[in-house]
Amino acid sequence: MPLNDPNATNDEEWIRIATVSVNTIRDSVVSIPLSLDGPPICPNMTDSTFRKRMLELRDEAVAITRQRIRELARWSPATETRVIDWFGTSDIETRRTLINGLDALADVMARLDARNFVRTGSDADRATGCLPNMKNLDAEVAHVCRPDTSTHTIAISLAFCSLPERSAGNLSSQQLTIVHECTHFEDTFNAVDHSGAYGRTACMHFAKHHPNDALGNADSIAWFILAR
Repeated sequence: MPLNDPNATNDEEWIRIATVSVNTIRDSVVSIPLSLDGPPICPNMTDSTFRKRMLELRDEAVAITRQRIRELARWSPATETRVIDWFGTSDIETRRTLINGLDALADVMARLDARNFVRTGSDADRATGCLPNMKNLDAEVAHVCRPDTSTHTIAISLAFCSLPERSAGNLSSQQLTIVHECTHFEDTFNAVDHSGAYGRTACMHFAKHHPNDALGNADSIAWFILAR
């Protein structure tokens, strides 16, 4: 595939696996170790379908995040209420932190492509440098390595595959998970997962009782962006 072929990164059928320099020596080759033996990331769809879906959900999430930034800049009563609902306060520092964090988050998500989504436990997952989580593996949906600002790798677990594509009501979703995981990266919000603050209802309760922590809670940020 040509180096500048636009399909090299975003087409659902193609992923760039390496970039090499060529020479004029006849029959010379470059060896690229590559395993195609792994199962699809989600067993209920092909990797081609999975990649296409992730990029579609990403595009929507970026657009909504940028919409939230515009709303924060205009600062209507409805926006103030939304900020209070999810973070328990609407002071100027909260507003400033949200605008800066959402701007960084939108930039990171916009740069995601098919290579950023990998199977949990894969070589790409382990290469991020974080120790693997060994607790509640059956319940894990996805994870990232917070300091991994060079690759922004998102490891997808089996439970992710059965989630709806988009959130409706109080339901989590694949799109919410993408946003949630990206808020963990140190170059976005550096958010954490506070105990008892996972899910729409729990996050709103958390905002009322722990406003000092809500702005650093990954699910609170994700629901602030995507809740309808």
